[in-house]
Amino acid sequence: VNLSNRNSMDYPLHPSIAVLRQLLSTRVHQLLVDHGEEGLTDQFLLRWLTGRKFDVNLTAKDLTEHAEWRARCVPGRRVQDEVVASELEHNVVFFMGQDRKNHPTLLIIGGNLVPQDPEQTTIFITYTLDAALHLGRLVMARKQEEARQRGVPMDSTWDGRIVGVFDMSNFGWSNIHYASQKAILRLLQKHYVERLYKIFIFCAPSIFHGLYQVLSLLLEEKSREKIVFISKSDASSRMIEDFDVDALAPAFGGTFKPRRIDETWCVLERTIFTYAWH
Repeated sequence: VNLSNRNSMDYPLHPSIAVLRQLLSTRVHQLLVDHGEEGLTDQFLLRWLTGRKFDVNLTAKDLTEHAEWRARCVPGRRVQDEVVASELEHNVVFFMGQDRKNHPTLLIIGGNLVPQDPEQTTIFITYTLDAALHLGRLVMARKQEEARQRGVPMDSTWDGRIVGVFDMSNFGWSNIHYASQKAILRLLQKHYVERLYKIFIFCAPSIFHGLYQVLSLLLEEKSREKIVFISKSDASSRMIEDFDVDALAPAFGGTFKPRRIDETWCVLERTIFTYAWH
């Protein structure tokens, strides 16, 4: 099964998609596939068009530049574990299951953030986001295969986006590195267009609110609307609106034991239709 070009969701075809395809070379598609992305599927193109407000020429330009960046940043089909070994040692990011709309969810421990070179931070976030997105496609492929074997239509979809849960309960001055955090926002806006569905920020201290006021100036309004602040007292009741208990970490009232991102990549590399966390 070729997962790289599989659409996870059937979008109504927007007329701009066909126009955009004519502006993009086959090299763009090949670079994306060769370096770990899904290629120029309708869903992929629609996300980029949406992110660029349906300016077809701007989307074609940015996508071409993105494909070239992808080839430089991800020499093979993914960033290798040894390239981000020091970041993995800090246990900053974990996989935390999926929400009820099939969005792969990342748990970020704010108190474990260590100031890094912005370029290295970009590579590590690429490594992390790619794992979540590949996992989302894998799970949907598995569900599609199960539905095919049962002879029934698929009863769930995925829009290709992810959720981030930031546990900021132990976040302090030593975790602030403005240049790296700015680099993350730039990465999301330039290369992971329309990939974020929602961000939960849990138990943020006053120091983080000050940082957020500065960083939020770099975000568009539609991006700011995706960010939800939750307190410790209402975490369980709020998170259960989006997640089943077995997909939530214990800190939020669930039973799911978060998994390291390198463990997620191990599962991805040895699995096609088996999603075995248990």
